[in-house]
Amino acid sequence: MFHRFLLCSGLAAAVNLAVGYVLYAVLGYSQGWQYGLSVAFAFLSGMGVSFFLNRRFTFEPSGRLTRSEAIDFFAVSVGGLAITTSLAQYLRTHMPALDPHLPPEALAHVGAVGLTAIYSFLAHKYVSFRHARRPHDADKGFPQ
Repeated sequence: MFHRFLLCSGLAAAVNLAVGYVLYAVLGYSQGWQYGLSVAFAFLSGMGVSFFLNRRFTFEPSGRLTRSEAIDFFAVSVGGLAITTSLAQYLRTHMPALDPHLPPEALAHVGAVGLTAIYSFLAHKYVSFRHARRPHDADKGFPQ
């Protein structure tokens, strides 16, 4: 399951990184708050792709309404957004330049997305796509 998550989320991350690169490297939104906003918008773009692909290919049907999954997915992703944006900002200012051909914003963004992947898998597995409670679980003392 984790390998499917990595593949689907890798495609979503590619969308995330491409949108971010266009915003901060091509369009020049790389100074101060503009960089953070660029990374946030890129993350949200990738989030839509991630929900569709992971719901379809990674996680088993939960028995819950798509709307409920989407709301939970959004909430988990907002946590991922905060982690990704914070890490990218931190890495941008504290990471040494590893490749003179790549802007430091791109390297920081890649690092932040990679580190957030572990959180995302676990949170989506146990929150976003958790299985619905069965009615007879209430008889066993499980809350519904």
